[in-house]
Amino acid sequence: MTTAGFDPVAFKAQQKDNWNNLSSGWDRWYDLFESGAAPVTHRMLEQARLVEGARVLDLGSGTGQPALDAALLVGAKGSVVGTDQAGEMLGAARRRAVELGLGNTEFLEVDAERLDFEDASFDAVTSRFSLMFLPDADAVLARAHRLLRPGGVLTAAVWSTAPRVPLLSLAFGIVGARLGLGAPPAGVPGPFSLSDPAALTGRLRAAGFAEVAHEECPLIFAPKSAEEFAEFSWDLLPGWLRAQVAQRFGDARDPRTWNAFLSAAREFEAEDGTLRVPGLSHCFTAVKAG
Repeated sequence: MTTAGFDPVAFKAQQKDNWNNLSSGWDRWYDLFESGAAPVTHRMLEQARLVEGARVLDLGSGTGQPALDAALLVGAKGSVVGTDQAGEMLGAARRRAVELGLGNTEFLEVDAERLDFEDASFDAVTSRFSLMFLPDADAVLARAHRLLRPGGVLTAAVWSTAPRVPLLSLAFGIVGARLGLGAPPAGVPGPFSLSDPAALTGRLRAAGFAEVAHEECPLIFAPKSAEEFAEFSWDLLPGWLRAQVAQRFGDARDPRTWNAFLSAAREFEAEDGTLRVPGLSHCFTAVKAG
């Protein structure tokens, strides 16, 4: 449920532009992010019970995962459909599929709230770090339930609260403080808007799923240095935030903001100078009765 006055159509249009504009940054930092996120990806696909020949729908594929790893598991006799509303993100996903020689994968630019597939046409539905951005996540969960065959599995991962995910929240916190921005209104979709596992468990059950299970999935991201962490943070700041920094301080890469990034990043330094940035996600498994 979203807050009063929230315009989901305008929000989705803004999100589409935002993700398209950030696609080059996410592509650049694919290896850093995916090496840290790999335990969640592997756990989701394990819980999805994928076998050779399975049919998989991935919601919010972005630059490729977990759709690409799912395609490797289901083999040539299986199929994976990856979806995202940001076409430029999917361009990177398609390139990776070609590089991996995956002929069983297709990526479709489509709004998750407008999925048009036959009911009971998939063995598994996956959603890694995407449900939080959906204005009508409940409708998407209900549709995912219908798209699964009886006995099919939905696996999903969402982020915990902002302080538990500094890789993503650190830069926003610093820039928000520098600009005097308040917290987003309650109920507005965002990276940490589904951080209550009990609430999402209830929403999965309301969508019709049985055997709903939750587990915490801790992660460690390992930038090579504080400077690399700062570069990652700058690259993935939305354009509208960069514009506000530039307007307020005369430079999108304002030195005081940059130095604040570096100082905060160094709190995660190990003795050898590398970083270990912790993160916490919530992983869910939900089965369609059959």
